Amino acid sequence: MKKILNTLAAVFLGTRLLLAQVSTDPPKPNEIDPAGVLKITVNINGLNTTNDYVQNLIDSANAGADLYIWTWSPAEHPSGHPLVNGTGQRPWQNSNDSLKMTKEEEGIYSFTMVPTEFYEVTVQDVYANDIMFLVKTKNGGGYGDPDVKSDDLTVLVDPPSLERNPAYLFPGRFQQDDLVLLYYDNNEEEKEGMQNLGDDEVYFFAQATLSDSSVVRIANNPFTVGSNPELKMESYGNGIFKKYFIAEEFFNVPEGLEINQILFFIQKKDYFSPTTDRIEYDVVANLGCD
Repeated sequence: MKKILNTLAAVFLGTRLLLAQVSTDPPKPNEIDPAGVLKITVNINGLNTTNDYVQNLIDSANAGADLYIWTWSPAEHPSGHPLVNGTGQRPWQNSNDSLKMTKEEEGIYSFTMVPTEFYEVTVQDVYANDIMFLVKTKNGGGYGDPDVKSDDLTVLVDPPSLERNPAYLFPGRFQQDDLVLLYYDNNEEEKEGMQNLGDDEVYFFAQATLSDSSVVRIANNPFTVGSNPELKMESYGNGIFKKYFIAEEFFNVPEGLEINQILFFIQKKDYFSPTTDRIEYDVVANLGCD
């Protein structure tokens, strides 16, 4: 029985891999530790071949060419760095051998890294920018020759899931000059009027209380939030919304003052009533307390 289950699992995983362009180990965005080992796997046969350069990539790989990762987010290494994408006068035509991908099987290639070490950035940098890359042959064409590459690909990296509300701030404690994430998972929303929101429907009300007891609001009230693009949350697909900010810059804190507390709540762009058009709770962070 165990052998049968293992066989079925292998078939399922193999089918899932064939259907996906990019998969990761760990598999979920909120399970990826930016300071831990991450394996990124690309199925080039799952790529969209509408563009000729993608078909060129597949044809080259089928002919035996090695493939390389070319990445620029959360950071891109400068010329001379050991992990720079490409070297020489025409770097696009000379990928760094250190970025060669491992061929797992026909059409399946992987690259393993520790994101914070590879990009030389912080954990928060990875959460804020995700991992963006493409796959190419060592000579990616260009300079008048046909390109040989994939489209841009993304690995989403989210903070770990904890027992908390669908909307929260990460990290839980921070200073006003830290990069912070306001995160909202609409899939977990229990309030009926706020469920199944579209990519352009999710906004947030924001206010900060300063050290002189004054209050700064980006919009005066929830009814005017939807007309301010600063207060729109970015959709990452599948009901996930994010907003990255540095509190002192976002609230334009005057020199000599500090933020004691910030308060957010998620709402609809078209706001008519608190009973239907906002979440039931406030997302609050106290910065002025030790």
